[in-house]
Amino acid sequence: MSDYSPVGAREHISQSGRGSLTGHDSADVEATIFAADDAAFTRPVPILAERRVGDTELSAFPFALGTGRLAAVDEVAAGRILHRFATRGGSLYDVGDEDGSGHSQELVASWLASSRPAKVLTMLTPSVARDGGRASGSNRLVRAVEAALKRLRLERIDLLVLDLGEAARLDLSVDQLLGAADELVVAGKVRHLGAVGATGDQLLEARVLAGNGLPRIAAVRLDWDITDKVASDAEMRMVAAAQQLALLPDATAASLALASPSLPPKVLSGWGRGARLSQAVNARVVKPEPERAIDVLAGRGREHRIGVALDRVSAELGIAPVTAQLAWLLAKRGVVAPIVQVTRPEQVDLLMDAGSVRLTRAEMLELDRAVETAR
Repeated sequence: MSDYSPVGAREHISQSGRGSLTGHDSADVEATIFAADDAAFTRPVPILAERRVGDTELSAFPFALGTGRLAAVDEVAAGRILHRFATRGGSLYDVGDEDGSGHSQELVASWLASSRPAKVLTMLTPSVARDGGRASGSNRLVRAVEAALKRLRLERIDLLVLDLGEAARLDLSVDQLLGAADELVVAGKVRHLGAVGATGDQLLEARVLAGNGLPRIAAVRLDWDITDKVASDAEMRMVAAAQQLALLPDATAASLALASPSLPPKVLSGWGRGARLSQAVNARVVKPEPERAIDVLAGRGREHRIGVALDRVSAELGIAPVTAQLAWLLAKRGVVAPIVQVTRPEQVDLLMDAGSVRLTRAEMLELDRAVETAR
């Protein structure tokens, strides 16, 4: 295998004549993307085994990059984030449209067209209510996916995540939603299915329906990081384990707070819990690099004990607290790829370094006890 270097990447783009995210020439690509990322290639990059997504043929580096809010950062920074993730081995992209503008998906489409990374797997969780246009019933899902594919300039989505909670609020049954998804699978626009907002009963119902010919759910997306109270998801995770479904925990909230506690209000807008975790430290001057977990999580009661444990474990291992909390999550049964979002390219390294961290049993127990006693 030949060595990869920033110089080789520059030559590749120069020879291919591809432009940048916004249509600039190759000189702009070098100035805006590679110049900022040269440092990423001066460090050893561990070779990590990819993880299978349930019983599908899909396999990916054990992280998914959330791109739904790239529009909140400038286009150059967005390109650097995507580039850094790809050069670190990342291949699974959560290409949602969180603010409804479609701009984040357009940024991803431009980057894919100009960079052509070696491996790309896309995951999409559409809002049927918001993105379904004027379509009625389960046709909303078809319209939402087709609109996303058009913005992304893609022919298909590798993993379509169905929001079963939203569907229930719209009086759409699991049967109806899977039926619409089946239409997309048959048309070649979707490869595999996942679920979010699902209950244990809904997962059981979906498995029965799959036995009758509808597409099978292969993965479950859920809100889960070291500061979350996950007791309410215990039944759902038990069913997921029995069905050997891949868990895709959305770890954005704690990851953002620990990796970048001083996020600007524009970026925090609409992030809900991620914003609340960060607002406590936004009022004071903070360093651009990650702080102690106990400082970031200060003033939130139950997180204090977690912060103490994170700081002790991360100090012992010589890693950042955000890296430690993701290593803890990766060690949990069934977890395939935590979904993370970042606002600066250098944060990608802090998150993806967790893939090469192996916590000891004692360290896992310490963090587990901190989470349990903090509830």
